Amino acid sequence: MPEARESISEKAKRIETALKYTNGDMEKAKFMAGGKLQDIVALKGKFVVPDQNRSGAFIAFVNVVQEYISAVVSITSNNTTTYTRLRIFDNWKSFYNNINAYSKSEDSANSQELNEQLMTKMIQRDVFPDAQKMNLEYLSTVFQDIIKEIFQSEKAKSQLDIEKTNSMEVDLAGISIMVPEFETEKEESPTEATEEKSIPDTAFGKRLSEIESKASFVVEGCCVLSPVRGKPISEVTVGERILVSLTAGDPVSEKVIDAYKARDHEGKPLPIIGRVIEIVPNEQSKGVILYALVAKGIYAKIVEEEPVRIQTEATQLINSTTEIQEEKPAGDWLTILIVIVFVILILSLVILFYVIS
Repeated sequence: MPEARESISEKAKRIETALKYTNGDMEKAKFMAGGKLQDIVALKGKFVVPDQNRSGAFIAFVNVVQEYISAVVSITSNNTTTYTRLRIFDNWKSFYNNINAYSKSEDSANSQELNEQLMTKMIQRDVFPDAQKMNLEYLSTVFQDIIKEIFQSEKAKSQLDIEKTNSMEVDLAGISIMVPEFETEKEESPTEATEEKSIPDTAFGKRLSEIESKASFVVEGCCVLSPVRGKPISEVTVGERILVSLTAGDPVSEKVIDAYKARDHEGKPLPIIGRVIEIVPNEQSKGVILYALVAKGIYAKIVEEEPVRIQTEATQLINSTTEIQEEKPAGDWLTILIVIVFVILILSLVILFYVIS
């Protein structure tokens, strides 16, 4: 009987915990407690930076239902031991426990800054769609780039594995799940929402209202134009990542920009990545209206009347690669020129030697 009571008590605790992450929905809470509702993807990774003699590991919990980062736990060490000893293919609970164990070693370093950097980079790179699809190949490439950026080393390398779980299990493991920043701000400061503009009461207007009702905030945005190497706006598809400029200067836009740390040395806003949610032909004039998700619950509304070419995440990467390749020939020609001058100098000395002789 005591065992039965303990089992009932444990089940009740699991359901009670699950209720916090299902908006009080008892049916969903029971599914989550039974392991049938999985709203979290655990990204288990490890990395090494050989030229800095550093290594580390991390586990990031991505809520793929509400699209926010639930938690990030990481460790860094001033040697390569972490990379060689930790196994990313262990189940996430074992991997998390191993990270905790290594964090107590003498050569471990404070990883709070790394946690924040990983979270910021994950939001900037919009990992949510690929986490939802369990796209390990793409996510592995993303985290390889993230680690290189954080440690500013092209020699850094990483490994990644992915595993499904749920918020209840993460909570019961003693991991603090963070509340999405913008949800909290909305509750505390509802007056900071952007001023609503009237939308005509037509089928077109109702369509826009329906889209915008799905967002907590809608801010004004514009595409980053790229006349030569950009993608025609008519070919952009839903789900594609594009570069968005938030230039309205309203409080919500400013907070999004600050969250991305997208400012230049003068404090001016830089473009950020947004994922296209909706594309609507503009019946009021011409062109299209794009809605891009730039942060949880925040849409950027982009009205573009001309058939322009715009910068997407893909074209930005291609352009960067092309620029690097275009720079190489100049270096090659310089090398060839130096060799030619050197050969001419040698020949001149030989000829001079024979003349003197």
